Amino acid sequence: MGSFLIGTGVTLVTFYIALIYGSIAIGLIGFAELVLMLLACLYLLIYCRHITADIRIPLTVAEKGKKVTVQLTVDQTMLFPAAKVRYRVRCRNTFAGYARNFWWNGAGLMRGMQCMEKRVVLSHVGSYEYELVKVRIYDLTGLFYVHKKIKRFADIQVLPELDAVAVQVSERVRRYFGEAESYDDFQPGTDVSQIFDVREYRPGDRLQRIHWKLSAKSDGLLVREDSQPLACAVVFLLDMLPQMAGKGRHMRRSREAYAETFLTIAADLVYSMMDAGCPHYVAWQEETEIKRLRVEDEESVYLFLMQFMECQKETAGSLRQRYEQQYRCEHPVHRLELTPELFLVLDGQTLADFGGDNWRQKLEETVWWPMWMGVLMRKSEDILLDVF
Repeated sequence: MGSFLIGTGVTLVTFYIALIYGSIAIGLIGFAELVLMLLACLYLLIYCRHITADIRIPLTVAEKGKKVTVQLTVDQTMLFPAAKVRYRVRCRNTFAGYARNFWWNGAGLMRGMQCMEKRVVLSHVGSYEYELVKVRIYDLTGLFYVHKKIKRFADIQVLPELDAVAVQVSERVRRYFGEAESYDDFQPGTDVSQIFDVREYRPGDRLQRIHWKLSAKSDGLLVREDSQPLACAVVFLLDMLPQMAGKGRHMRRSREAYAETFLTIAADLVYSMMDAGCPHYVAWQEETEIKRLRVEDEESVYLFLMQFMECQKETAGSLRQRYEQQYRCEHPVHRLELTPELFLVLDGQTLADFGGDNWRQKLEETVWWPMWMGVLMRKSEDILLDVF
């Protein structure tokens, strides 16, 4: 309604000048301005009741640095057109914790459905939420406008490029059997506390596995199969800094760089462990809860990325203590942790510092991990360092 305030001021000034100089002509001009403004206001208020808008993104996942199409659609049912329309859009990266607002210019509106496509480049990884906040509709003169709130959303996720680092799994980790809260749904195991299935007796089955109570109720012998716990020898804790406070371009760029560094390191390590055949838990803190996901195949890697990029962090630095308290019955072989300061810590020992600008080079030069080999080897030195 800012244009109508300006128009009201101009009209009052015109009447004031006409009154001072006693000019009828100037007074008629002021009267014409008033009538034009009232007609434009009435026209636009009616127009707002016959218009709907939406925002869409055809893709749900995109690559970093690639162009993405954002579609803005407007449907109006009035016979008369509007001079033009502008779209107020908010782009929010929920993972990095920042938002930007901008206006996109559209063409004049005719009756029916119209679609405008905008090509944008998403230069940082994260979970993006595009919100169509409101539309600004101009009258036929293009001088006056009104706003209509829309509040429509479209989401897209930009994933980091996964680069595998060398991982070799030892027999200690590969043959690890421990307690777990979840069990395999597809194959039996050795946990006698949980029944996987009950089947008919087959020659060669041990007598200790016969379920005597159920066998007594049936015509033949029934054998119980134990469950296989989905225990993991390695737990990877991601203790990321909460969303930074403050405004400004420098703060936004700092947050973008930190979030992208943290996510890229975590994604490369998670993917590399999975690729080496090492199932593991990945845990992080979201608001007041600890979220944990078992990663054992490529699908679970991308599921982890989707969930982690949508997390809302409020605190940092207490993940390890809270995790040990919540899962105190579990005893993994190793705990790997990526700290808020971008230190990689294994069982209390710092393996690498990714806090500098050369973090990617450090990640590529190190062959991981002592948790599987019992040694740490660096390519640049070509030596073995015993860490146990």
